[in-house]
Amino acid sequence: MEKMENGGFSPLKGIFLLLAALISWLIIGPVLAISMLPIIEKLPDAIALYAVIHVPYIMLFLALIIGARLMGASLRKLLAGTHPFRWRYAIICGAAYAAFMALAAPIAGGIERSSVAFKDFLIFLIPVLLTTPLQAISEEVLFRALPARIACGWRLPSTPLSALPLAIIGGLLFTLPHLGNAEVVASDGKLPMLYYFLWGALAMALGIAADGFEAAAAMHVANNLFIALVVNYRGSSMPLMSLFVSEQAGGIVSLIETIIIYGIIMIISLKCGCIAGRDNRR
Repeated sequence: MEKMENGGFSPLKGIFLLLAALISWLIIGPVLAISMLPIIEKLPDAIALYAVIHVPYIMLFLALIIGARLMGASLRKLLAGTHPFRWRYAIICGAAYAAFMALAAPIAGGIERSSVAFKDFLIFLIPVLLTTPLQAISEEVLFRALPARIACGWRLPSTPLSALPLAIIGGLLFTLPHLGNAEVVASDGKLPMLYYFLWGALAMALGIAADGFEAAAAMHVANNLFIALVVNYRGSSMPLMSLFVSEQAGGIVSLIETIIIYGIIMIISLKCGCIAGRDNRR
């Protein structure tokens, strides 16, 4: 690990890791999910659907862990870069994001109690808590941390202008795999696509500004857990087992909420001293 910190990040190894992760996620994972269908189909419907969706993400997570280890690093290293992983910062940002979502959802309106029985919700709870963080963290590494390391190494850009191309790339990378989501297909696609682009671009910008993607990863985990367990939306690509349900996501309200919460997280990052001390950065 010390050798890698001093010697710098290898873009070539990073590209190989990126390709291996994509193969595991898009090819090996789906094939494995299909081969496991006889077992998965014996599970309750919602859990079976959740399992089919997340088997590829589990394979992605394993590929990233193994690949990072072969590079002499770890997922925490890929996310944090030149400093130790900032657990306190991540927890604060994740909690702030969850609190904002809990307050914003009723204000946005259109929320009602779902028809899910509480006993079914409890059965669904454990697999969600086990797999959703893996999925969110894998996406953060794949769509943000790893491309940023390939482009810039361990030390990220220190000026907004130099960070802009990466933010745009981050937005595009995050949008592409979500094009098949139900809310995009069910609508004209423009607002949901803009929502995913904005989320990805702002997450990349936040990670560059904070010299690490801990906050973005924590926010992603909080967002996906909130949707899966607390308030899902009609037409969701995920199985509807949340306690409450709202109108379809990805509209103008979601865009406004995204801008507000990222503004809040930027303020928290400043208060935590995570967007400071840029002297040692490029």
